[in-house]
Amino acid sequence: MAAATAEIDAHKAIVEAAAVAARLDAEWLDLSMPGTAPLRGARHPLTVVEARCLAVLRQLGFTVVDGPEVETAYYNFDALNIPKHHPARDMQDTFWVSGGLLLRSHTTTVQARVLQSKPPLPIRVASMGRVYRNEAVDATHLAMFHQFEGIWIDRGLTFAHLKGVLAFVAKSLYGDHRVRFKPKFYPYTEPSVGVDLACTVCDTAGCDACHGAGWVTILGAGMVHPNVFREFGYDPAEVSGIAFGLGTARMAAQAAGVHKIRSLYETDLRVHAALRGAR
Repeated sequence: MAAATAEIDAHKAIVEAAAVAARLDAEWLDLSMPGTAPLRGARHPLTVVEARCLAVLRQLGFTVVDGPEVETAYYNFDALNIPKHHPARDMQDTFWVSGGLLLRSHTTTVQARVLQSKPPLPIRVASMGRVYRNEAVDATHLAMFHQFEGIWIDRGLTFAHLKGVLAFVAKSLYGDHRVRFKPKFYPYTEPSVGVDLACTVCDTAGCDACHGAGWVTILGAGMVHPNVFREFGYDPAEVSGIAFGLGTARMAAQAAGVHKIRSLYETDLRVHAALRGAR
C-alpha cells in the first residue's frame, strides 16, 4: 500500500508540474518589455485651431500675450473708442458684475493693455481666449465663446500691409481658396474690413456653412483708429497699425464638421473623433 501511494503521489507531482509548465508557457510575459499604455485623450478642437493660428502668426514675428477675463469698462470700451452711448454697454450685450467690472466682450482688451505699456516698436502680439456676451443661446450663438486677435503697430504700415497679412493668414489656415474683402464698421479700427472665404462645402441653399450665399465670413480687421493711438499717447501721424480678429469657435466647428457651436462646449467625444477624421 505504501509503495502504491508513493507511486501515485509521484505521478501526481509530475502531472501538476506539467500543468504549471503549460500555464507558464501560455501566460508567459517578458517583464522587461514596455507595457501596454492606456489610450490617451485628444486635444480639444479649439486648442487645435488656436495652435494653428499661432503657428501662422509666429511666421510673421507675432508673440502671445494674455489678459484678464474680468475687466474694467475702460479697457473694454473707453480705451477702444467705444462711446458711452454704444449699445454694447447695455445689459443686453454685456455681463456686468459687482464693483463696476464686467466680463470682457472681446479679446481686444488685451491689445489696449499692450498699447498702454508702451513697448518698443514694432509691436506684433496675438491674444486669445474666452469672451462673454449676453446673447440668446441658439445653434450658432453662445453667451461664452472664443476669439483670437492680433495687432501690428509700427511706422509706415498701410492698408496694403493689412490686406497682405489677412490674405496670408486666410490661405495658411484654409488653403488656396478665393478671398474677398468687404467694408465693415468697428469702433476701434478705421477703415474696417471683413474677410470672406469662398464656400466650397456645398452650393445649395441649405448649406450649413454659408446658407447658400457662397461666402463665409472668417475674420474682421482694420487699421487701428487714430483715437485709440491718441488715448495711449501715440501720434497717429507717426505710427500706424493693423488689427484683426478671428472667431476660433466657428473655425473649430467647421474643422470638426459639427453644425452647432454649442457641441464644442459639451462633453461629446464624437467632436474629437470628427476632428481626427478631418485631418
